[in-house]
Amino acid sequence: MGIVTAVESDVLHVVGDRVRVLVEGRDSGDTFEMFEVTGDAGSGPPPHAHPWIETYLVLEGNVLVEIGDEQTIAEPGTSAIVPAGTVHRFEIATETARFIVATTGAGASRFFRDMSANAPGAPTPENLPGIVEVAKRNGLTSPLF
Repeated sequence: MGIVTAVESDVLHVVGDRVRVLVEGRDSGDTFEMFEVTGDAGSGPPPHAHPWIETYLVLEGNVLVEIGDEQTIAEPGTSAIVPAGTVHRFEIATETARFIVATTGAGASRFFRDMSANAPGAPTPENLPGIVEVAKRNGLTSPLF
């Protein structure tokens, strides 16, 4: 643990968004991870759940956030907390948006790296089976699969 620099961090391509790893689990004793997410209008994952808690803090643009039955447009300065195992999704609601994501544990970075390496890009009929396979392999569930 100590000072972590993410200036030269890889940009991962995850279901149409760009994810930059700021803090990996190994840097925090596997207690939390932190990411910068940027996306373009309409991008974002389908409804899903995972075993880690996830918190968003919107920095630029607006992000539609659905957590269970709750839905809001998160503007800059808004944060949203997703409990572990809760079905949720987000969608970029402006031309672009940028936000910070913090997660518990060390599973999210493995998932993002796996997705970027094996099923990069926005979902298409061609890469959807690969996206589902990566999601399942990393402990994610969805009402869609």
